[in-house]
Amino acid sequence: MKKINVTFSIPEEINNKLHTLVTKKKLSAFVAETLDKALEEKMDLLKKAYAEAANDPGQREVAEDWKITETEGWE
Repeated sequence: MKKINVTFSIPEEINNKLHTLVTKKKLSAFVAETLDKALEEKMDLLKKAYAEAANDPGQREVAEDWKITETEGWE
């Protein structure tokens, strides 16, 4: 997998914990794995929210009301 360098800011306390618990050699892998896990959790929550909205009768009704605007004036 291609890797890139990224620069971002984190609170000093988190940085101190990070460097106390993770060796410098394993730091990039730890951050990548942690971010990947957090992003997967957020994606799962988003998928759940979309599924709930898709099953909500009120949401379906509103979507149907606005459906005409998706193609109005388009060939």
